[in-house]
Amino acid sequence: MAPRGIQNGMDKSRKSPPNCACAIPVPGESMKILLSTPHQGFYPATGSHDFYTGIRSLGHEVEVFFYRKKSFFYSNFRKSWVRWMNRRLAEKCITENFDLLFVYRDGYIQAETIAEIRRKSACRTVCFYPDNPYGSTAAGISFDQIGAYDLFLTMDTYFFREFDLFGFGNVAFTSDAYDPSTYEKEFTEAELAPYRSDVAFIGSYYGFREVFFSGLTDEGVDFKIWGPQWRRARDPWIRERATDGGVYGDEKLKIIKASKIVLDIQSGGGHIETCDDKTMSFIGGGAFFLTNHKKNMDLVFKVGEEIETFQSKKELQEKIR
Repeated sequence: MAPRGIQNGMDKSRKSPPNCACAIPVPGESMKILLSTPHQGFYPATGSHDFYTGIRSLGHEVEVFFYRKKSFFYSNFRKSWVRWMNRRLAEKCITENFDLLFVYRDGYIQAETIAEIRRKSACRTVCFYPDNPYGSTAAGISFDQIGAYDLFLTMDTYFFREFDLFGFGNVAFTSDAYDPSTYEKEFTEAELAPYRSDVAFIGSYYGFREVFFSGLTDEGVDFKIWGPQWRRARDPWIRERATDGGVYGDEKLKIIKASKIVLDIQSGGGHIETCDDKTMSFIGGGAFFLTNHKKNMDLVFKVGEEIETFQSKKELQEKIR
């Protein structure tokens, strides 16, 4: 999906897209692409896997390279493993004739590795960063790493303006999207029945989420919370409604499609002014989606027509009713 209004959104921050060295492919031209992503979370119906299937659907050849992958060596000799991984990544890009290195999120890939790839090969480098670059619920990324890429894509207009102010000519804002081949999959009523609820939330446990969700729905409303680490919740009201364990692939899609309302609560630790990836993908899956309001949502959606938002817990409770 190509989100509507992105060019207009860029115009609000800057008159023209940033000037970068990234080669623009000719429409219809097939490229050889190396997608680098963490091994953890590389499942259907996740951001990194959506890029994998989405890029392949455009006719490009895609190979996956994991810059983080749990193993005995990774767990016990982390620094040595990271050095080996960086050497291997540079070697692949330089010797195997890739047109593009597409990094999802980054983390352990060093700025020096990206610089070597750009210096010794024709491979262009792009990083799509779906979180807070400064770090919050997840570790951030250094300015050296940001500046190393031909193109660094941030999902939030706030960070775009920050980096533009700092002089990063390689940074651009783009909204997230969704992969139709994944999220538009259909299921039978029998397959959806175990996942039915009035209100659902899909996501990991954080303390602020426990506080916000506590007592959210009225008696008789079926509210289900799906995701890992919810055993940490202390509130009995939350514990009655929460599962404990990640939901992926078809199970995640069934929850999205079976729930009358799907909630999200986005913190400033991830996105300050714009939508997170759930907003795009869950709506792409057909969910009636309710999330807290972000001021630049109108770059993508007509708020009140294409998406419903709330600005307080009281307002959310009224809209659920």
